[in-house]
Amino acid sequence: MSAMADPDDAPRPVLSDPRLAIVVRSDDPARTAGRLQPVVDALAEAAAEAVVVVFDDDDPEALVGQVEGTDGVLVWADPLTGRGPRSALDSVLETIAGTGVWVSADPRVIDKIGTKDVLVTTRHLSWGSDTHRYPTLRDLRQEFPARLAASGTRVVKADRGNGGSGVWKVSLLHEGDGCGTAAGSAEVMVQHARQRDDTHVLTTLDEFMAGCAPVFVAWGGSGHLVDQPYAPRIAEGLVRCYLVQGTVVGFALQDPPATSPVATDKGTPRPAVLGVPSPKTMVAPDHPDFSALRRRLEDEWVPALRDGLDVSPEELPLLWDVDLIRGTPTESDPDPFVLCEINASSVIPFPPEAPAALATAARQRLHSIVRGVGTRPPRSGARSAGRDVGP
Repeated sequence: MSAMADPDDAPRPVLSDPRLAIVVRSDDPARTAGRLQPVVDALAEAAAEAVVVVFDDDDPEALVGQVEGTDGVLVWADPLTGRGPRSALDSVLETIAGTGVWVSADPRVIDKIGTKDVLVTTRHLSWGSDTHRYPTLRDLRQEFPARLAASGTRVVKADRGNGGSGVWKVSLLHEGDGCGTAAGSAEVMVQHARQRDDTHVLTTLDEFMAGCAPVFVAWGGSGHLVDQPYAPRIAEGLVRCYLVQGTVVGFALQDPPATSPVATDKGTPRPAVLGVPSPKTMVAPDHPDFSALRRRLEDEWVPALRDGLDVSPEELPLLWDVDLIRGTPTESDPDPFVLCEINASSVIPFPPEAPAALATAARQRLHSIVRGVGTRPPRSGARSAGRDVGP
């Protein structure tokens, strides 16, 4: 009698020609697709075919057919565009992921690490600060005045946004009421980060908080605010750290404008610029000036983030970035950083090293999925369903 074959000795399935859909949702999808051409080229170099598909807000469910037969879906979609939030896209992506197709970044992972809530959920890490979440307008009215009185300046952020939208620097122009809080009639100076200059308005604290009401009805009523102390070293610029899953693939420096005044005392009529300009100076991942920061990201912060938020290494977005501001040096930490935000929805631009690393990680991830389940999605209609967008 012949011996029964050990299932572990059976030949493993091989993924020979993976296909991916790159799903784009932006105010200028043709431009976005052109900027993603290095990713398409890198995937081709890695023997993976990629087709760019534009998400249609008027027919969300069409995406299911457009990506049918692909092995994975890579998504570049800002939280907000001129068509509103990406809620419809996220719903369809969850449906696609439920069929076994790999989606990156998965909307459920974005919910954990790619919204401003991550400032609160990781505040215990060394990059954290005194951050708080305001689930309702009532919570904001009850809790924010005392925190503003204590620190003088706070940065208030909608839980979802991009390009500085929904981010305000609020400065109390006079001392609190002596009772540990700021009166609703107190004068405040408010700057919006989206304007990226020293434009500001003078208003009352009550009026500012009332103006935040639309945030709480956004995203089907789940919208909310978080706040954190103002980090004065934003005047020195911002460091953006790019990662392919858990590996740093480069950095970018966003410097303040040359004409930006230094941070000013409360009450000064011309405040320092809040938002930093969009141009970036890319820096290689192995640059010696950033070796310590890279170690902290790969060995300390990212593993702690994964553990704290229950995100496996494989679930980390294929391409994401961490924005950091330099903090106040201490004896124990002479070169500290403060977390500003994490972007996991649509990372553009990216360092020149990113596309090749992304393509390698994509193939590895797809191979691991195939080896794990022994099947791959059907290919019917895949080549004709997508809507290609040229550069």
